[in-house]
Amino acid sequence: MHSALRGLTAQQVDQLAQASVGHKVAAGHALVNEGDRPSGLMLLLQGKVEIFKHGPDGQRQSLANIDAPTLLGEMSLITDRPASATVMAVAECELQLLTKVQFQRLIAADNIAAYKLVVIIAGVLAERLARLDRKVIELTGHWNL
Repeated sequence: MHSALRGLTAQQVDQLAQASVGHKVAAGHALVNEGDRPSGLMLLLQGKVEIFKHGPDGQRQSLANIDAPTLLGEMSLITDRPASATVMAVAECELQLLTKVQFQRLIAADNIAAYKLVVIIAGVLAERLARLDRKVIELTGHWNL
């Protein structure tokens, strides 16, 4: 079982896999482009991605390099906002895409795997927020409340 989906049974992982679509993305190609409408939650099974934004001057600002397994695009299940950064395949990537529509169908059917996925997403977001808080302190020397 992939560590990104800790807490789910094998059967629940299968349910999510059946509701999602498999994709392969070659190195050097974007999984997500900054400003695009998000396509859904991506479970990156294999590969490595770089996440970057373009600054006001057009310069590419690298935010992170992330190895599989991980979740990407989780905010797309919660909000319709455009993607805030580009996700580029550094090595060939294999992923499962769960669209917002498919996710909403699972929730409507009271699917336990979908509810557990919400808990996993909350954990991912909490960890990212904690990292951001640490970065703010590092950059400013104080909390940005």
